[in-house]
Amino acid sequence: MLGLVFKRWEFPAPGFWKIADRITYYVFLPALLVEKLVNTSFTLNDFYSLTSILMIAVIAVSVFMVAIRKMLPISAASFTSIFQGGIRPNNYVVLAAAIALFGPKGLALAAIGMAGVIPLVNVLCISCLNYYVAKNGKGVGGLIRGVMSNPLVVACLVGIALNVTGIGLPYVSNDLFKILSSAALPMGLISVGTGLQLRGNRDQAVPVLVSSAFKLIVLPVLTYYLMTSVGVEDIRRSVAVLFSSVPCAISSYILAGHLNGDQKLMATIITFETLAAFLTMPILLALLT
Repeated sequence: MLGLVFKRWEFPAPGFWKIADRITYYVFLPALLVEKLVNTSFTLNDFYSLTSILMIAVIAVSVFMVAIRKMLPISAASFTSIFQGGIRPNNYVVLAAAIALFGPKGLALAAIGMAGVIPLVNVLCISCLNYYVAKNGKGVGGLIRGVMSNPLVVACLVGIALNVTGIGLPYVSNDLFKILSSAALPMGLISVGTGLQLRGNRDQAVPVLVSSAFKLIVLPVLTYYLMTSVGVEDIRRSVAVLFSSVPCAISSYILAGHLNGDQKLMATIITFETLAAFLTMPILLALLT
């Protein structure tokens, strides 16, 4: 909400938050992921059980959305926005909620989930856009390079590697990472608010509701039942449900613009899901955790 106020007032200056979002995305948030993953104890079983279920749930929802594509009276570009809105999580909200509800262990588990889900979601969303609207994409090689150069993916892999090998962070660098990581969530959440666009039109109602239903209801409920079915009923299940229940990431808007998607619809989906999540997330977490 503070971010939305800053946007209206153009505070501290027009265009500031787009620049601030870059340093958050490329510096503060990766620092947070590395620092928490290095300094929190977890097992490879945590990694496999959490990431595998989250990835299966994302793939299942993706397949279902593609299956009902022809049933929706929308353009191909609009479908790509529904698709992104149905599976791409807002990492800032994931991490902020995880540490608030489950403490450092929850934050570390959320970061572990990101290590598997972020690459998968990027591959699925870019592939969807390339297939439906951006026929002249960069190909498989460009897709792989884009995913593996993602700063969040790199940070998760580095943090896990330093933890598992026991190398850790030298004393001075550990303090530096803590200082940088302390800015990640405040800056990230304010950035979410500055990205909200509170204007839409009635023609967008159906695609917005379809995309939001998949992201805010279907995905977290499916994740819950998948985790329960394999006997995972501890904090890992709670974090997995939280991870799946957050609204769509604002980065979806940027990707839609790069690959000829429906940016206006994407902006409306992001805003609606962010506001709706104020209601759906507490209800789902109360019922399923």
